[in-house]
Amino acid sequence: MTENKLLTVITWQEIKAAIVKKADEYTKIYDGVQLTIVAELESTFMFVSDFIRELPLDVQIRFVSYPKDKEKNFDIELGKYEALKGRHVLIINDMLYKGKGLKMIYDKIKLEEPQDIRVLTLLEKPSAKRLTTFPVESLFQVHNDHVLGYGLTYNGSYRGLKSIYKVVEEKSGNVK
Repeated sequence: MTENKLLTVITWQEIKAAIVKKADEYTKIYDGVQLTIVAELESTFMFVSDFIRELPLDVQIRFVSYPKDKEKNFDIELGKYEALKGRHVLIINDMLYKGKGLKMIYDKIKLEEPQDIRVLTLLEKPSAKRLTTFPVESLFQVHNDHVLGYGLTYNGSYRGLKSIYKVVEEKSGNVK
């Protein structure tokens, strides 16, 4: 029998400090202009809410959702808002690995001709098969372990944990 043990990878304090630092950078870049944040709702809501609280800017937010099967082509609905033409857009993503969904969002936004597009991810995992060809800023680099907490799940659980953890399976009991 195995039990799951959680090992802290990134503490809440480290997340908070990285968010404050990055928000300060974006405040300097976008001072005096409106910023439109586009983010995937299900896994980035904690990151987005903490990030925008640190931005003393005029911010609009558009949430998108991925279908359960990301392997199929899908249309990303940017909502019933004004077009992004001429706007400053920041895509916020939870984790960059291969980047298929992130690339689809980026390409969809680019079609609307914004003034600029930047991409910020909370986590980045190494991948030899990266699909993104545009610059991506990441707050943290992590190994290919499954991580959870701070909006990320493991089998649908653990989303509300304040820090980021990895799952370590431990064997318990005697096996005969």
